[in-house]
Amino acid sequence: MRLDGKTALVTGGAAGFGAEIARTFAREGAKVVILDLDGAAAEATAKDIGEAARAVTGDVTRAEDIARAVEAARSHGGKIDIVVNNAGWTHRNKPLLDVTEDEFDRVYAINVKALFHMTNAVVPVMREQGGGVMINIGSTAGIRPRPGL
Repeated sequence: MRLDGKTALVTGGAAGFGAEIARTFAREGAKVVILDLDGAAAEATAKDIGEAARAVTGDVTRAEDIARAVEAARSHGGKIDIVVNNAGWTHRNKPLLDVTEDEFDRVYAINVKALFHMTNAVVPVMREQGGGVMINIGSTAGIRPRPGL
């Protein structure tokens, strides 16, 4: 198992790509903490994975929720080796001039500012322990734009 002895934190890990990342990491031997706004779904995914997984309900746009998830990962595995910034959001497909400022702010907070919060929470920990890896998931829309996105 390629991730024996490793601990991972996966944001947006309750469903979709994030849940499959968490499952794969656990299958490869890692202890996994799933951070998701949907606490019930995060708990269900963690239960489905088994003893290797823990769920944390939280919002990636809140520095205190991210700090709590980082501490949960350290507590679960004794350290934090891998962070997968998978949480993401977009508005309904529509022309930019129809996107509200609140929608834009939400896209930015979840897709960009959350990485700032995670970096501030986890890099000092990784430096202290001698290393770690952060993986940032992005949309194909960043390299292949479509009308309305």
